[in-house]
Amino acid sequence: MSECLEDSSVSPDIPFVAVGDEDMLRPNEVAEVAIEGDSILVCNSEGQYYAIQNLCTHDNAPLGLGRLIGWEIECSRHGAKFDVTSGEESSEWLLQPLVTFPLRIREGKIEVQYTKPEPPAFRLIGDRNQG
Repeated sequence: MSECLEDSSVSPDIPFVAVGDEDMLRPNEVAEVAIEGDSILVCNSEGQYYAIQNLCTHDNAPLGLGRLIGWEIECSRHGAKFDVTSGEESSEWLLQPLVTFPLRIREGKIEVQYTKPEPPAFRLIGDRNQG
């Protein structure tokens, strides 16, 4: 399992929050965790951990009820799919990407660097009738 999944999106001014033990998930399992009252989905995608928003950008359904297959999480409500590594929608629905959060493993704990995102835009990217 990766010791640290930090990247250029890590902010030195924002602390990481421990959300569970490193072995809390088997490969291809997910867990819903709460940070600052918001639901975050921690995904163990083939041995690598990722943290994403736990809401489908199509209609606000909790992604934790869906299936994680490889690096793709599928919404249980309508089948929209998202890449957990980037947040990008991967099912050609033209949906807004998911918010992703930096994650690291430190001293056997999964830690997420959480910044409250702007309210999500639950609409199609190509829909010009919505402002």
